[in-house]
Amino acid sequence: MGVSPRKLLAIGLSLAGVVYLVAPSRGQAPKADRNVQAATGTANGNRPPGAPAAPAPTVLGSIDLDYVFKNYDKVKAATKELGTQFQIRKGELMKIDNEARQEVEMLQKLQPGTEDYRKRENKVTELKAKMEASREQAEREMTLRQAETMATLYKEIQAYAQWVAKQRRITHVLTVSTTPPSGSDPNSVLAAVNRPLIYADPANDITKDVVYWLNKKYHELASSSAETKPAAARHPQAGGAAGAATAGDQ
Repeated sequence: MGVSPRKLLAIGLSLAGVVYLVAPSRGQAPKADRNVQAATGTANGNRPPGAPAAPAPTVLGSIDLDYVFKNYDKVKAATKELGTQFQIRKGELMKIDNEARQEVEMLQKLQPGTEDYRKRENKVTELKAKMEASREQAEREMTLRQAETMATLYKEIQAYAQWVAKQRRITHVLTVSTTPPSGSDPNSVLAAVNRPLIYADPANDITKDVVYWLNKKYHELASSSAETKPAAARHPQAGGAAGAATAGDQ
């Protein structure tokens, strides 16, 4: 026997009522059973031990490291000091070179094969070897000194960038370049094309804030060897692990 349309309608209405009673309203999260919450440890919003935490919202910021290096006064002072050390080593090499040139001039005036000639010739050979060894040593020392200086400066910049970012609730800082490419410089155009970031909101740029705090701390330390505690509490130490630790505590 077939089912009449009236019975189908009645069945449909009864099913709709069941669905309405069981299913949550649109836009409303389903309520978990309290026993289940207690068992899983999620009651009152508590996470069970070992459960992963929800990721923090991502807020991107930017920094122009080239601008920072050019405007950080300590970089200028360090560059000047490196230049002074370079000139000192260059002067030492010039002394050896001048001595070798004098020996060559004296050698040219002597009769080949004589005892004095052999002594001068050995002296020239000795000076040339000394010159080459001193040059290689100077290059190694200057390269190492430059690398150590740049590493120290970068750590300082990194510590202050982290501190400023935390003050402004920024979770990630990307490096950008505000220098526009030049049509007369193909390398600058290629560098611009290869940049991973094309645009960054200037409102989240921390470049000038970082430069301000770096220079403030640098001049404070330059004027006084003893750093005051209030200054340490306001912003991180300039350089090294201490700076990173203080920045991380803010």
